[in-house]
Amino acid sequence: MGITIIVRKKLWGKSGGRCSICKTVLFERTKDSTETDIILGEEAHICGDQPGSARYDSAMSEIQRDAEDNLILLCPTDHTKIDKNETEYVVEKLRSIKKDHEQSVQDAIREEMPNVTFAELEVTISYLIQNSGVSDDSISFIKPKDKIQKNSLSIDTENLITTGMSRVQEVKNYLNTNPDMFFADKLKTGLVYKYNELKNQNIDGDAIFIELLRFASGNSRNSKAQASALSVIVYFFEICDIFEI
Repeated sequence: MGITIIVRKKLWGKSGGRCSICKTVLFERTKDSTETDIILGEEAHICGDQPGSARYDSAMSEIQRDAEDNLILLCPTDHTKIDKNETEYVVEKLRSIKKDHEQSVQDAIREEMPNVTFAELEVTISYLIQNSGVSDDSISFIKPKDKIQKNSLSIDTENLITTGMSRVQEVKNYLNTNPDMFFADKLKTGLVYKYNELKNQNIDGDAIFIELLRFASGNSRNSKAQASALSVIVYFFEICDIFEI
């Protein structure tokens, strides 16, 4: 079966694009005119994917082996290290490393939320406007908690939304004071267009949220940029311009 694109997006998003052990950024941007990303990370199996591989569990199904909770994002060096030191890197230890790392990514974004200013928001918003499409969607108001349940969002995504709520008023103030009367509409168009594009890929709500966060931050791994992007996404999530109601 192999690792699906949905699982891959969740793993990279929750890991912040960094090795779960050494915290190294796992991609580099080429310096040529294409400016594409060179992927340096490896999606390692906690319980091995085939007989004879490290920590292989014959009781697991193929789907379970390639599930996101059985994968940990690593640099090539640490991937080799955990597979050559099975007695040290047992399943329970790797699951703990994965959990702690993914929590640290969320904590880093949360810690940057008080430092989000109009300057950071402007960078995020400018990126979104430059990468917008066209959409005629109009969505009415619904409480965030109901919307979270409606879209079957996980507790991890709910925690991100809760974090982003702390700066929603600042986003609102920014948009209301912008001299361009169509500024908020252009920003909404960009996000709704991207949301619909992701929705048409038949990926689940958590994967869509992670992809929106990456889109809004300009694919940045900087915690402040991600916090800025998160506050913008949650603002439009709260007023129901993105996600199902």
